Amino acid sequence: MSTVARRPPGTEPRRSSSRGDAANSWINVALHWITRWEVGLCLLIVIVIAGSAAASSNFLTPFNLETMALNATVLGFLALGVAPVIMTGDIDLSIASTLALCGVVMAVLWQHGMNIWVAAGLAIILGGILGLVNGLVVVMFELPSLAVTLGSMSTYTGIAFLILQGKAIINFPASLVQLGSGGLFGSDFPIASAILLICAAILAFVIHRTAFGKSVFAIGGNRQAARFSGVPVARTRILVFVIAGAFAALAAIFYLGNFDTAQANMAADQLLPAITAVILGGVSAYGGSGTIQGVVLALVLLQVLETGLGVAGLSGQEQTISVGILLIIAISGGAAIGAVRNRFRRREHRSSIALSATSETEEVSQTASINVDEDHSTHEQGYKSVP
Repeated sequence: MSTVARRPPGTEPRRSSSRGDAANSWINVALHWITRWEVGLCLLIVIVIAGSAAASSNFLTPFNLETMALNATVLGFLALGVAPVIMTGDIDLSIASTLALCGVVMAVLWQHGMNIWVAAGLAIILGGILGLVNGLVVVMFELPSLAVTLGSMSTYTGIAFLILQGKAIINFPASLVQLGSGGLFGSDFPIASAILLICAAILAFVIHRTAFGKSVFAIGGNRQAARFSGVPVARTRILVFVIAGAFAALAAIFYLGNFDTAQANMAADQLLPAITAVILGGVSAYGGSGTIQGVVLALVLLQVLETGLGVAGLSGQEQTISVGILLIIAISGGAAIGAVRNRFRRREHRSSIALSATSETEEVSQTASINVDEDHSTHEQGYKSVP
């Protein structure tokens, strides 16, 4: 008769959890949160606000805060729109030109008698079409997005200049001006900022909670692997360019409402800050990672920093230099944080393998000991039964 080895009570293998393991777990969790890009952005925002407030007592006044929020609106829409494009590993340099062309077309349509809101709707459609053109050319002809959007940037700007012939359109309806520069329910909080936050929340849900968003990150991480995994690479890449164009058209609407003027070169200086906000927000310049929340925090940081530098007496050129330096720091800092995270992940992986091997060794040893004891007991019983 075969004997089944059973584990006597009290001989279960020891679990790997201990005080040391719990301490390591807490350390790893703390390091994970400390190395989160968004945490660093929040700290920088607090530091810049504290320094600017100490430099000028007018920095935290309601009027100054409202001005910062309004100035960040156009930049915010541009940055949110181009963020998914960069997440896929592409780039769109035509967002500012798309804004200008959509704003010019919207202004001309209104000037010729069209309702301002119908013209705004057509401008958004036009922005999506312009983005679609970029996406189709990049994907269908397998051309680098940098070169394609650089060409479309010049093309869209040139068309805007041809339409206006160097002129400007001003004095838009009061409803559009109220949308672009008015306060929410009569408060000091701008309507434009509220709409920007709503759009950011919707985009964050789409990017981080839907299959489309997973496709965006998969394509940015490894385009070939994503294609072999069944991800609709071409369709997703085209759609992110459409999103960028539509958000640029939204930025045009709020630009006209805030500044009450339409020119062919409007927002031409917003391209670099928009890309800076995306990279500073933690989106990898190579694609595959990043969060919309980080982009929003980067927008806040850039606007606070710009206002703080103005309070400190720096000129516009010096502020531009500061933004460029900040972009370089963001790229290098992101690479450094990524290296630190990978190092801790490798260490955790090695630790888990070692603990698993130790646990298996202990279990095998205890099982073998149990079998030996039972065999010994069986032999003794056999000897006693012999007459």
